[in-house]
Amino acid sequence: MHAGTEELRLRVQQLSLREQIERNHFLLMRLNAASARLIQSIEAGDVFDAIAEIISNLIGSEEIAVFDFHPSRQDFSLAWSLGIEADALKPFLCGAGMFGRAVQQGMSQFQERQPEAALLPFEKNLTACVILKCSREIVGVIAIFGLLPQKNGLEWSDYELFKFLETYAAVAIQYQRLQGRQVSP
Repeated sequence: MHAGTEELRLRVQQLSLREQIERNHFLLMRLNAASARLIQSIEAGDVFDAIAEIISNLIGSEEIAVFDFHPSRQDFSLAWSLGIEADALKPFLCGAGMFGRAVQQGMSQFQERQPEAALLPFEKNLTACVILKCSREIVGVIAIFGLLPQKNGLEWSDYELFKFLETYAAVAIQYQRLQGRQVSP
């Protein structure tokens, strides 16, 4: 009987490890797709569209805004948005709430991880505030609002994609901006 129990324990452990390998493989596939799309966007000059595709297809939201952060003024300006009216984004420009906490803490913020009392009235539909860091400097945020109906909430792999976007989307945006400033000979 002891041998049977040990065999069962080993089988359960194997299944758990296999599930972990499969989850990591799934994450790597998602990161590879996101990376390939960002690289392609640099060549095509459509970084914001690439960010939207990554968030829409891999995370599950079609309500996205990208804001530039102005450290000297400690406020934001809207750089680009999809699926949300510009007027609805105005309250975010002052840097209060999750935006302010993201910049102060240097960390992305997620509504499900915020105390209810810490949310401002205009943040009720804000799912995530992903900071954009270029050379350790915060240059902006990606605001992700409602999730698609079939998506019940954020998953562990979504958080890993957010970490990817924090750096790589920021670098791609900065690259595109510099490319736009170049003067033709």
